[in-house]
Amino acid sequence: MNRIVKYLVNEGLPKTFIVFYCVGLVLYFMPLTHDFFILITPYTLVLVTGAILSHHKEWNIKTIAVLASIFVLSIITEMIGVATGKLFGVYAYGRGLGIKIADVPIVIGLNWVFLVYASNGILSKYTSKNIPIIIGAASLMILYDILLEKVAPLMDMWQFLKNDPPINNYVVWFLLALFFNWAIQYFKINTHNRPARWLFFIQFGFFIILVIVNEFNIF
Repeated sequence: MNRIVKYLVNEGLPKTFIVFYCVGLVLYFMPLTHDFFILITPYTLVLVTGAILSHHKEWNIKTIAVLASIFVLSIITEMIGVATGKLFGVYAYGRGLGIKIADVPIVIGLNWVFLVYASNGILSKYTSKNIPIIIGAASLMILYDILLEKVAPLMDMWQFLKNDPPINNYVVWFLLALFFNWAIQYFKINTHNRPARWLFFIQFGFFIILVIVNEFNIF
């Protein structure tokens, strides 16, 4: 049993994520468990992010400081965005991301950390040059956000006043992504993390399924 558990949280973690998100799909689409799915979503985000960070290879004060700064700055930016409607457009968070501070879920900062870390790790696998990594990772994050904006209202994460987010939402997202990835590169944070790369694409696939099912009213 111990050997199985060790496999699932180490070498087999990507497979564990696949099973985990398949179960999530079942919970989402079953009427009896849909509300339960919404309730546990923030806790699952904390769980999977904690799992990938447990596989980080070089923990030190510098790494903690950079990731903590991304967490704090992203939440502050979101607070300004929600309060003013000037950065991302006029939007409000629902109950799908859990506990809030100043109308912004705490877990949103953790999601920014994951996205920056994972997208940076994906690009870093194929090149060591800073500019391609920074721009490429930020571009990956924009693709992720374009898809996530379709899913967010379905999962009661957030909702824009006019349903579709304005162009400045993506512009600010891209600029933030550039800045955060620049910080990762500038401070030479090692983001080579196989489970993190897998989780990024598994979540991407999860969202694609939700969008397709919703658009074509499959269920």
